[in-house]
Amino acid sequence: MSAHAAPVQGGANLAGSTHATLRQVLDRRFAEGRAFSLAEAICFVVPLAMDVKARHDRGELLFLHPSCVVVGPTGVVSVEPRLAVAPSHPRDVSSMPPELVAAGGRTGGNARASVFSLGAILYEAVTGSHIGPGMPRPCEVDPNSPEALEVLLAKALVADPSHRPDDLGALASAMHHLVPASPKSVPPPPADESTLDGGNFELDVRLSMLPPHEANPGGPSSHGRRAPQDPFGNVIQAPNQAPRIDATTQLAQLKARLEADPRPRYVVNKDKMDHGPFTAVELLRQVGTSAFLGSDVLRDELSGQSRLISEWEEFAVFAEHARLTRDAAAEKKEVKQLERQERQSGIMKYVAGAGVALVMAGGLTAFVVHKVGSRAEGASVVNDPNATDLTFDGGLVVKRKATGRLGGGGGGGGGGAASFSGGMSYEAAIASNNQEMNIGGAAGGPDLTNGQLAAPMRNAAFISGCGAPDDMKVTVRVAIRQGRAVGVSVTTNPGNAGVAACVDRHVRGLGWQPHPKMDSFTTTY
Repeated sequence: MSAHAAPVQGGANLAGSTHATLRQVLDRRFAEGRAFSLAEAICFVVPLAMDVKARHDRGELLFLHPSCVVVGPTGVVSVEPRLAVAPSHPRDVSSMPPELVAAGGRTGGNARASVFSLGAILYEAVTGSHIGPGMPRPCEVDPNSPEALEVLLAKALVADPSHRPDDLGALASAMHHLVPASPKSVPPPPADESTLDGGNFELDVRLSMLPPHEANPGGPSSHGRRAPQDPFGNVIQAPNQAPRIDATTQLAQLKARLEADPRPRYVVNKDKMDHGPFTAVELLRQVGTSAFLGSDVLRDELSGQSRLISEWEEFAVFAEHARLTRDAAAEKKEVKQLERQERQSGIMKYVAGAGVALVMAGGLTAFVVHKVGSRAEGASVVNDPNATDLTFDGGLVVKRKATGRLGGGGGGGGGGAASFSGGMSYEAAIASNNQEMNIGGAAGGPDLTNGQLAAPMRNAAFISGCGAPDDMKVTVRVAIRQGRAVGVSVTTNPGNAGVAACVDRHVRGLGWQPHPKMDSFTTTY
């Protein structure tokens, strides 16, 4: 045991903790939902401060944190040099002063650094919280904690070493005087406690890690506070075990503590650029709007600690909430996109179906038209022994016969003939056209060609329009002069006077190229 190590009198506060580190003792107590009372904490922090002072007086540099403090078989606390190395436990790291954190653990600290670490160990013991953003003041954890405790912690936890005291003897004396009536507390050697307020440094508690009083407007105030007393005037001690609160309330309290600290102490490194410094309010707003992500690096300018936002206990929960919000928004957007695609797909299917229906309808129409209209396709004039067209050239009678390519002659058995109320029949027109001209006389010009004669009747849609079924044979004989049908005869097989009359009326309304000579032809549909 170090000559300067001090036993813990009574040992009740660390009972069963021998051969354990102070970190293990603290964690075990916190796992039970209890923090140390101020009297219990002073019993081992003051002797620890005297042991550390003796080591620094010998010129030692230390990494002071709970994991390097051991509790011996007799309840003695002391620093174990083999364990006094740069810490890895997150709460041990929070016990380190900013200057050692910034140095990256390359070397231990002096007495000024150990003042910060001792203040951090005392704070953690009585509050159950570690040093860092959102840390509560002791009066928020225990309304009965003395105001002197917060004043002392504010001095010890100054982040800037140039404004922090370095007198470990004065610190141990001031800690002892927080509970002077405790019989378990070992008094340290007398020391001038005024050195904690200045001397070889300029104290500036505005740079302390402990939040200022005005940073916690909703929390209990330590000013003018009196400890509750029973009817006999005895102080009523508050229970160590804090009431359990739900996670939502804890998160709300953490947010309130963070936002109540008005100091711009946070810098975020995003895309290799520093942004800030921000106050906690500004930082939480940036995290909440996803301007900063959990993968960005956050540096606390007060403590000197720098790590990913997702690795900061105080900010990770807010970064995770923002991530969940982003994921929910992205999922909602994806759902809307899928719905839009499905609607578009439905429209395309409807259009495709309508297109297929139109194509099918068009194909059916084309089939019907083809079946009916094919009777007129390619209609041309061929010889018809019953069709006589008398034209005259130089006094010689010339006879020309014409008929439709698809057939000629009579309408077949019982072929029904139309009544001709609108003009002459084909036969009457041919009979009335006999003329003679002298040889060498003026000619009337060439006859119409077969194509000119057949052209007006190529579209046979009027046949089906008149009600002729597909299996009905319709024969039309036409005598043409001056572009009009002057004689028409229509027969059907099987006979149908109504169809024949309808076709007759349609043909008489057709027009051909005007020509003074009479032309005639026969076509069958």
